[in-house]
Amino acid sequence: MKLFRVKDWKLVMEPEALEIQAFKDILDRDKSKQKEFAIKELLYVYFYCDIRSDFVILPVKEREEAIKKELVLPTKWKQDKKIEEAIRVYNEYSETTIQRLYKQAVKSVHDIGNYLEHTDDLLAERDDRGKPVTDIGKITASVQRLPKLMADLKAAYKEVIKEQEEIEGKKKGSRTMNTYENGLQFE
Repeated sequence: MKLFRVKDWKLVMEPEALEIQAFKDILDRDKSKQKEFAIKELLYVYFYCDIRSDFVILPVKEREEAIKKELVLPTKWKQDKKIEEAIRVYNEYSETTIQRLYKQAVKSVHDIGNYLEHTDDLLAERDDRGKPVTDIGKITASVQRLPKLMADLKAAYKEVIKEQEEIEGKKKGSRTMNTYENGLQFE
């Protein structure tokens, strides 16, 4: 289920999202007429979770800070229980298995990148007998596997996009209706 989308630089909530308690709680706690702060917080949830967000490929801490900065949230603002619940609900109801697998693959690639980024420390580390703890062969083998890993990640992203287009196509009426789906017409 797609709960939110961004259209013309504005947050658009699907009608069913307005009935979900986690999102209602965020809207209700903003007492202003225009709900500007609540909209920023819901945008935070969208940018944090949704596969269509450019932020979703960032590691969690960097993602949190980047979204806060771009939405111009107060510097002391942090995820509270209501935001955490909205994130949980958003992921539960809008994330498909393919999208979840893709996010996990991106996290794994980040972890591999962090490993390779610290090779100087790994190579300098010695055991009690003065021998290297990390074999240079493991590092070079990891580097050699990178092109395949990048190609696989790119292919996975294409599958996510393909699935997303199929999901959105169903909502936009680019398919034929099944029997009874458009209601019965009596003449």
